[in-house]
Amino acid sequence: MNYLCISDKVWKSILTVLLLSFSGAVYSQDVVVTGTVMNEQNQRVSGVEIKLGAANVKSNSKGIFLLRTTNLPAQLYAKHPLYNDYFEIVRAPVNKDDTLKVEIILEGKETELEEVTVNASQVIWVYEKKNTHIIDFALYEKEILLVCQENHKYFLRRLDSIGRKIVDLPIKKNPVGLYADCTGGTHLVYSDSIFEIKFIRNSIGMLAGHSYEETMKVLSPCIISSADNFILKRLGPHNKLIEYVKIDWNTKKPSLLYSTSDRQKMRELDDFAMENEIAVPVSNPNYKRGQQANNLTDRQKWDNQQFYNQILKKPLYAPIFEINDSIFIFDHFKDSALVYSISGKYIRSFQISYHYFENWKSELLINEEKTKLYAKYEINGLVTLRQINPSTGKVVSLDVLEKHIHPINIQIRGNYAYYIYNHYLDNSIHYLYKQPLKNIP
Repeated sequence: MNYLCISDKVWKSILTVLLLSFSGAVYSQDVVVTGTVMNEQNQRVSGVEIKLGAANVKSNSKGIFLLRTTNLPAQLYAKHPLYNDYFEIVRAPVNKDDTLKVEIILEGKETELEEVTVNASQVIWVYEKKNTHIIDFALYEKEILLVCQENHKYFLRRLDSIGRKIVDLPIKKNPVGLYADCTGGTHLVYSDSIFEIKFIRNSIGMLAGHSYEETMKVLSPCIISSADNFILKRLGPHNKLIEYVKIDWNTKKPSLLYSTSDRQKMRELDDFAMENEIAVPVSNPNYKRGQQANNLTDRQKWDNQQFYNQILKKPLYAPIFEINDSIFIFDHFKDSALVYSISGKYIRSFQISYHYFENWKSELLINEEKTKLYAKYEINGLVTLRQINPSTGKVVSLDVLEKHIHPINIQIRGNYAYYIYNHYLDNSIHYLYKQPLKNIP
């Protein structure tokens, strides 16, 4: 068995990096949180179980509760058998000595006749052919494009809006999947090559292939493309710096749209990289490793290099989207969202906290129409999608994809979430399903 072997100095730094990576920036001052629990009729509710981080209490006969916590922001959860479960993110007080006051309004559970639940009959098998293995799919206008395998043959297959086959295009074996570029183009990907796909009336065309590695050097940095400009993403040292650069289509002149970074992590990973002879750019080009003893063997350094590549260089998550003809950047490291016009003019910013709900998967999804935003959470394989109001960062609805565990490649169109079910006991065949979501404008 191989063990991670590093110096005490660097080990302490990496422990800090890991703790911050998985917990986010937290407030560690001891805070008193008090509040009241009421229902929709403004009646106080007693006996409500309330959990905030590791603290648990129940509201008293007057609906009042009090608890202490040391880590904020944190998820507050309230549970009572007569009411719907309540979730909220509690943030640190502005002044460190303040007591936080919280008001919880519980919604009554719907009656059995009114209750609407997602059940097996509402989860739809999109393409009902048992011998068709779905490798990947893409939503295209009102249609669906499949990469699939049948009887040891491979196809690109167009389906109409209700899952009926329109046309097939035979392709060579072992495709990896599909890739969507920033201009709306779709590409068929193999391990060593990539082919652009064209939709011509009711047929499918495919252009000559190119090297995957060389093509992705051109395509992957581009995130958003509009009539006047396009936006590129650049990563800095250890992937702990992100820059979005706007480039004018006509003049090709670049300008920095937004930049975010975690300077502390970069400095700590500088030490780790130098200690283990990892050939990556460091945050300070003048940095030189000190004279501390380095007793690591080549094998230990190799193990640490794998640890760096697989864990430590995970990028900051600050995605950029075009939503409702505006540009949004969600900087989860800084707990903030920024709004720009489609031309790149800064409009405003606001605070976000949905990523502090438990089991956050560091993933945001937008629907095909570019009007709705969803945050992904997962526990024991079950995925929850919280719809986020992109203008405020507030949660407006919650849906659980509850028929299948570990759904992959979730895409949203209309009021449906489409996904591939990768059965954990049989990896030889995948099916495509869709489930209705709550229709919140």
